[in-house]
Amino acid sequence: MANRRSLGLGLGLMLTLVATWYAAGVDGSGVDGAADDLLAAPGRTAPAARTGLADTPAVSEPVPRTSAASEPGAPRMAREGGDLFATLSWTPPPAPPPPVAAAPEPPPRAPALPYRYLGRMEEDGRVVAFLAEGNQPVPRVVRQGDLLTNHRVDEITPQGMRLTYLPLNETQRLLFGSTP
Repeated sequence: MANRRSLGLGLGLMLTLVATWYAAGVDGSGVDGAADDLLAAPGRTAPAARTGLADTPAVSEPVPRTSAASEPGAPRMAREGGDLFATLSWTPPPAPPPPVAAAPEPPPRAPALPYRYLGRMEEDGRVVAFLAEGNQPVPRVVRQGDLLTNHRVDEITPQGMRLTYLPLNETQRLLFGSTP
């Protein structure tokens, strides 16, 4: 009789251990350990092996109470677990400040003259100038009123030339240097 009683107690103990093992989720069958999370003491963390999160506290920290009037994000705070009984306002949030205006761009300027002065001469009372464009060795003969690439010759004097950069209608000067 004692043997039967021992066998019954042993079997009861085995069933209790199996039930405990199953409830604890040790078998790895997908039990998420919600019972452990509910029973965890404040300040303790949930077992990291089951939750997949290493340092996540089992119980969330309390959110300090703030006045709804002092915080423009009060409605969002209420949705995210803050003060559920905060007074919400239907007034729209203040408009964002206007963007800072960038400094205005300087007006476009004519590029540097691509011409070099080679010489000049007088022909029938008019001054004719010889210019080189860039690195071209062939001189270009120009008279007052001639059109060059993007430039118009306005005036030729013994001291220099006055040209107009046509795209911007900007006047430029090409000085000849010392007068012989």
